[in-house]
Amino acid sequence: MEKKIDAAQIAERVKAIIKDNATLKQLKGVTNAELEAVYSLAFGYYQTGKFNEALKLFQFLVLFDHLNKKYWMGLGAVQQVLKDFQGAIVSYGYSSFLDLKNPKPQFHAAECFLAMGDRRNAASALFALEEFCPKDTDIGREYRAKAAKLREQIGEDAFEGLAAEDAKLAKEKLAKKS
Repeated sequence: MEKKIDAAQIAERVKAIIKDNATLKQLKGVTNAELEAVYSLAFGYYQTGKFNEALKLFQFLVLFDHLNKKYWMGLGAVQQVLKDFQGAIVSYGYSSFLDLKNPKPQFHAAECFLAMGDRRNAASALFALEEFCPKDTDIGREYRAKAAKLREQIGEDAFEGLAAEDAKLAKEKLAKKS
């Protein structure tokens, strides 16, 4: 016999999810070990060029744990290889949001923007990398060097005025809050 759930029960569950920042993983009782096993399979598919299979698994992973930056990076990488640059940019954006100091999502988003011919947004992604990426770590130094090479491909003219634009946007946001 099916268990019926009324609208009030659904509303209570949604409130609990929002309040606790719950993931589908938590709601369904899926363990980290189970998701990591799926990740290993997805990564294996990615490494062996089975990108459509990898895509499905990474989509599953971000559905079950939308707070895991590694899963978003995996999804973005597959989307980028499949030339779904817009989708990859969104995935990299989520990963970046979850860890601003990680330079990888900004760098790969810049690559995607550049592949789409959008030099200005590619420059903006690298600008974010340069602003948030730590200078004193190995990964920071590695991605700052990669960013410098990509910056040459983008062209310095695409970077002109970015700091001023960011300052203007910040002021506008503060004015709206007042």
